[in-house]
This record gives sequence, C-alpha cells and structure tokens, in this order.
Amino acid sequence: MRAPGSNEYERLQQDVLRMRTSSPEERRALLRPQRTSPANARKAMMAVAVVYLVGAVIETVKAIHGGESAPLIAVLVAATALAGAMFELGRRGRTRIGFTVFVIGLVALSLVQAL
Repeated sequence: MRAPGSNEYERLQQDVLRMRTSSPEERRALLRPQRTSPANARKAMMAVAVVYLVGAVIETVKAIHGGESAPLIAVLVAATALAGAMFELGRRGRTRIGFTVFVIGLVALSLVQAL
C-alpha cells in the first residue's frame, strides 16, 4: 500500500472541510453519487454483454449435448444474438438503446419459451 499523493491528500482535506462547514442540504448534495461518464457506461455495457454472451454460449452447448428440444436451442441462440447486439450497440455508444433492445428481447424470448 502506498501513501496518497499530495494532490489526493489535499483534495480529501478540502472535502472534509467542506463537509464540516456545509448545511445539511449541501452535505446531501456532496454525498449524492456522481453520474456515470459515457466511457464508463460503455465499458459496463460491454462487460455485461460479454457475461451474457459467454453464459448463453455455454448453455447452448449444454442443451445441444443434452439432447434438448429445437425450440429451446433456438431461444438460447436468439439470446446469444441479443447479447451480441447489446455488446455492439454499447461499443458504439448507444448504451440506452442496447439495454432497451436486450431487455425487450429477453422478455419476448421468455414469452415465446412459455408458450
């Protein structure tokens, strides 16, 4: 573990002083989480998409080797495609659209699978 840099230490001291001298409303505003930057949102979207991609591929392979029905395998392949679309849209900076497409697609696949 290393000691914080002087700029970081000074920033922490300023934050503590600001908390001590502020009103309750200002304290709440200081403690309110900051918005995620677009770059962080893209990275998070891509990470979630990769997790879903890997999971869907693994489940598809298990279903194929387990002799599951064709509609189940088709739903798993469609879920893999949705995760791939979410990854690509997230990579291009369309995180809200990618998440919306993914969620609506999974709901639709759940309804199809229930039938």
